[in-house]
Amino acid sequence: MIIREPTVGPIIGWTTVSSARLWARGEQRCDTRTFGAARIRKSGDMRYGEAKVFKMMPSFDFTAIVDFADLEVNQSYDYQIGYFFADGEPGDIEITESDNWHEAARGTFKTVASKSAGETSFVFGSCRYLLRLFGGTLFDGRGDKTFRSIDRQIEAGHAIDLLLMVGDQIYADDLNVFGPDRSLDEFFSRYRKVFGQPHIRKLMGRVPTYMTLDDHEISNDWSQDQVKKNADLFAAAIHAYQCYQFVHGPGFRYSGRPDYSDTPQKLWYEFRHGNSAFFVMDTRTERHPSFSPPEMIGETQMDALLDWLTAPAHKPANKFVVTSVPFFPDTRSGSSDKWSGFKRQRLQILDHIRKNKIAKVVFLAGDVHCSMAGQLTYKGDRSFRVTSVISSSFYWPYPQGQASGFQRSGHLDVGEDQNYKLSGFEEVHSDDNFARLTTVGGKLKAEFFERKGAALGTHTLTL
Repeated sequence: MIIREPTVGPIIGWTTVSSARLWARGEQRCDTRTFGAARIRKSGDMRYGEAKVFKMMPSFDFTAIVDFADLEVNQSYDYQIGYFFADGEPGDIEITESDNWHEAARGTFKTVASKSAGETSFVFGSCRYLLRLFGGTLFDGRGDKTFRSIDRQIEAGHAIDLLLMVGDQIYADDLNVFGPDRSLDEFFSRYRKVFGQPHIRKLMGRVPTYMTLDDHEISNDWSQDQVKKNADLFAAAIHAYQCYQFVHGPGFRYSGRPDYSDTPQKLWYEFRHGNSAFFVMDTRTERHPSFSPPEMIGETQMDALLDWLTAPAHKPANKFVVTSVPFFPDTRSGSSDKWSGFKRQRLQILDHIRKNKIAKVVFLAGDVHCSMAGQLTYKGDRSFRVTSVISSSFYWPYPQGQASGFQRSGHLDVGEDQNYKLSGFEEVHSDDNFARLTTVGGKLKAEFFERKGAALGTHTLTL
């Protein structure tokens, strides 16, 4: 039996102090079933542990995850993962040491250090456009160079703990020019092309990767108000999103059933890495602009976010809130697609942070095709300070967002309260880019790099 290299992946997903999740895709053969196989060992050991066998189902485009538990804290592990063809069920198949693993993908992951670890370093960004040419017969891969630059930094000794991709990992609608994806097969094909490029594939196979969606995983400026007229489109887009972006993250709580068909009840989730806590919002599939007042997120997600912000376990931690569209600053056009179109809920979150004296809160966002970092203060309350870092786009072959398009000073429009003040947004980077964030003590260093790796600027912010 030959264990073949995955056709897409592997992706190192949700990783904790004692566990790690791996994701991979196989392929179909009409006369038999497709299975995945994976095994790990402590780095430096000679022998791998017993292989885990798992199904790769056609309904999930032959993607699957496998979890490894009871691992040691802050320990490096080597892995091998691939797929093979066989009949029967996973429990009937035994993978022996003599089976052929030389074609399998291999790599290394590291479990998370203890919660008291003081420094976290990670890369985040958004908006990777894959340009289709000649009616879709050719795809422009220039955007993959962004991930090559991140890989090169890691290989030069600038290790990162994780990678955050905060929306528009695909552009399924192609600006509505070349025929947007509408069927499940079209969405699957799009993901295979985007995640199958060599540099992004290498990066996700070496660093724990966490994702959330924005509109272009479905269609431009998507909201729940559109579902009734586009129910089939929404169902196809979300199923493909779950298969390729969601299941390898903490939001998918796999119960152990062999077909991996557990249905997620929500798309937001939280996780912790060392002394940094993350709440990854779903700001796309719960939004209702037609409500009065408009709602960006549902009541259950709002309650969970506010509880997470005040939870005692998170008080010593840096708190990163991931929202695919900017929390602040606002665009001068007053776009109703950003948080500026949902003022009541934005004020609810800000007032909760301020009144509960919650420190070290950072909002991470993408979407607007430029990058910046700054803060929000409150007149009469020196203890209140909230940070915003925006990183976009990984690759966008059209004109980028400009500084003139944003209100970067003065008060933030949250309604009647005029005391929330913007500061520090003087520099805006209008290039394809990614951000590297590092927490040290009570400070956050935000470094921006353009697509080929040149430094754009560094912002050091007191949290």
